[in-house]
Amino acid sequence: GFDVLLRLILIVNVNATVIRSYNFDARIKNLPLLRSLPNHTAIYHEWPPKQLRKTLPDYIAAAVIIQSESKDGMRSNDKENDLLVGPPIHVQVGDTLRVTLKNSLQTTGLSLHWHGFEMTNALEYDGVVGVTQCPIAPFTQFVYEFEVAEIPGSYWWHTHSVSSTAHRIMIW
Repeated sequence: GFDVLLRLILIVNVNATVIRSYNFDARIKNLPLLRSLPNHTAIYHEWPPKQLRKTLPDYIAAAVIIQSESKDGMRSNDKENDLLVGPPIHVQVGDTLRVTLKNSLQTTGLSLHWHGFEMTNALEYDGVVGVTQCPIAPFTQFVYEFEVAEIPGSYWWHTHSVSSTAHRIMIW
């Protein structure tokens, strides 16, 4: 599968314990190409080679993670959803993180992987397709739910995907 960085998870240390719920939807969206690329990176300034730049499309079809309305009333705005970056997650030590991922992609199974999380007593939510989890099939959903017990700091999550076709869909 193909995986890339989506967004950071920020963990702070406090005593209150709550369930923090997020509802994500993986779907194909037409995005403005140049606005979707991070302009502070080499890929923005060096890719593709100059001889190919005159044929770049204005828009690309990309698989993105959209945050839908959650029980907490949180939602990403439409402008953020025009980027190849997923929504942020904010939790505190001791919280239960609950993320429902709906796979609206037509041909690709996927999962969410949580970098830096030990997943103590929750390995089934680690999200590595083919190792700790089967991919979430198209048009189905999966609920990740585990206690956050990591040291406060910034972590990141990204997708893992599986495609039965010769090409791979990029999940950003």
